[in-house]
Amino acid sequence: MASSQQKAFPVGETLQSQVTPGVSSRYDFPLRPAKMALLIIDIQDELTKVDPTSEKYKHSIAFPRMIHNTERLLISARSGKIQVIFTYLQALTDDCRDVSLDYKLSGDLSNLPGPSNPAKFLPGITPIAGEEICLPKTSCSVFQSTKLEYILRNLQVEQLLVIGQLTDQCVESAVRDAADLGFFVTVVDDACAANSADCHEKGLHGMKGFCRILETDQVLQEISSYDEVNSAEQIIPSLPAAGHVKQKSASGVDNTDHSITIPKPSQHFRDKDKGCETALLRSLRTAGVKFIRYTIVDAYNTIRCKAVPLNYLIERRVSRPMTSPTSIAEVCFAGLPTTIDVPKAPNLTASNVLTLEPDLSSLHILPYAPKTAMVMCTAHDQLTQELSPLCTRGLLERVLQAAREEIGIEFCVGAEIEFMLHRLNKDGLMKPVDASTFANSTTLNDQEDFISSVYDQLRQQDISVELIHAESAPGQLEVVLSYSDNVLQIADNVLFAQETIRNIATHQGMKAVFLPKTSMLSAGNGLHLHFSFKDIGSPQNAFSDSSRTTGISCKGESFIEGLLDHLSSLLSFSLPTVNSYRRVGAGCWTGSSADWSIEDKEVPLRVCVDLNTRKATNVEYKLADATANIYLELAMILSAGMEGLKSGKELRPMASTDAAAAPLPQSLQESLECLKLDNFLLSVLGPELSTAYIAVREYEATNESSLEKEVLSALGNA
Repeated sequence: MASSQQKAFPVGETLQSQVTPGVSSRYDFPLRPAKMALLIIDIQDELTKVDPTSEKYKHSIAFPRMIHNTERLLISARSGKIQVIFTYLQALTDDCRDVSLDYKLSGDLSNLPGPSNPAKFLPGITPIAGEEICLPKTSCSVFQSTKLEYILRNLQVEQLLVIGQLTDQCVESAVRDAADLGFFVTVVDDACAANSADCHEKGLHGMKGFCRILETDQVLQEISSYDEVNSAEQIIPSLPAAGHVKQKSASGVDNTDHSITIPKPSQHFRDKDKGCETALLRSLRTAGVKFIRYTIVDAYNTIRCKAVPLNYLIERRVSRPMTSPTSIAEVCFAGLPTTIDVPKAPNLTASNVLTLEPDLSSLHILPYAPKTAMVMCTAHDQLTQELSPLCTRGLLERVLQAAREEIGIEFCVGAEIEFMLHRLNKDGLMKPVDASTFANSTTLNDQEDFISSVYDQLRQQDISVELIHAESAPGQLEVVLSYSDNVLQIADNVLFAQETIRNIATHQGMKAVFLPKTSMLSAGNGLHLHFSFKDIGSPQNAFSDSSRTTGISCKGESFIEGLLDHLSSLLSFSLPTVNSYRRVGAGCWTGSSADWSIEDKEVPLRVCVDLNTRKATNVEYKLADATANIYLELAMILSAGMEGLKSGKELRPMASTDAAAAPLPQSLQESLECLKLDNFLLSVLGPELSTAYIAVREYEATNESSLEKEVLSALGNA
């Protein structure tokens, strides 16, 4: 809002007499009810029927917005005794012989309403007989086909407030003609409509040199704040004036300083981010995207999202149109179990709402749903905009920030996604697509189309795949995502990859199942994670050190010891369901005690050796599966490792048959009991998230489903 005030105009003086050529601007002359008229162009039943089932821009956005704001402006004009003028398409003859040549050559416009079948107006936007002026017209410009100028002169109108349709046709013609005829013109952006957003923008661009362009709220504020008796109190409108109001001394000499200080090139500043989101949205629209899914993953790994129409975001007309368009109740982030929408966290209710802030670096167009893009979000308090302590993606970001700032390292992570493919058999039941075994070629051969589609669609989303092979269970595959030093991105990629796999399987008549266990007679599905790190500013892997006996650096050993110290508690995040514990145990290649070793698949923490250099490169965390929230899981595992790093913990001896290691929890409830005693991990979680997480997971632990029922539900056979 401009802070300066406009000089009072003498009652008998015209607005034109107040213009200083080359100095005054259109924005120096806000609307004055006694000097203005509201001109409504072509808002009539024949042209403005809204089809609520149509996805076209004019039906879904333009017409509803124009109608709503026209009704608001009409109410204001009538209460302020502002002259209202309706102009509409209607011929003077029933056979339309009097319409313009242009209309006769324009298809439907050659057949306008006539005297025997007059034009109809919309409910709420209908002229008041005897008070408001109605001018039928037979061409694009109302000034060319009516006596509007003559009428406005008689009414002593100097300002026109123009609304209606179409922005780039009849509205633009009227505005240009009115400006040329000496009227001060204001166009209301969101009370005009066109056939497309591009046409609307084109029309506004064509008019901007002939008028002011405001929004409805600005116009209503301008009209309501005007004091006709004491016009010196009139505030200049929110769009900045380009010139100065003329000032005179007592002698009548103009003392106004008309000089303008132009910033030097070295002082030039541009907000480089301004307009970027609008440009991105327009590019997405060109690519055929209609919706953006604002997505979060709750603490219990339920994907929750809301689809916002792309055109709605474009029409918001703010500098960051993608920011905070939607919200989700706080309880949905950490209060609802995976099976029911009934809160089980004692500290969370539906009274608080969190806004969703998109991380645009995570935005993907979904190849399996090409009219939709998905973006991962963080959750923020709707009043303070502070990051919510319940936001697990935000927690991972905070942990990574602490690693950089407090320890001076950056983590690298890899992920191995396991799942099983099922298909309907002749009995109408979902069964594994084959009975192959580990690294068998059968699944690769039989499912080549599926595997190829998965690979292609992941590549379309810039998700790099390192390896694909059959796993031990019937119909089981493993997709290995490439190792990355962008931990947040690898977490996002795990989520996007799982969603892609599920949808491709469905499209090909199959079901992709990520459950930890589907049968006690076969192997289960894990989601193994690999970890290493590097010192900030160095490309070298700081986890390894070939000069040491183990091949692991001192820092690497401390990191592993930190994991081992907290492993029993970590299982409540990485094996967070009852079913998770059916997959693990002695002989299951997962480990069942707090052990580590080099290239031993029977321990929970396996140090991996590079096939080429023969050096230790990373540690594999095997006690993890796809039921975990990947952001929360990574945040807690990395925090445990960082605690070992910061305190310089000494790594315990490698697993051996001579010394039995401490057994790990064998159930979800046991791991939760360990978490309750782990003050360090509880401090990382914070009181809000820890209270909710433990309560909901304990509810799930005591309300478990049988394996058979869980599998039937996942397969859709229930």
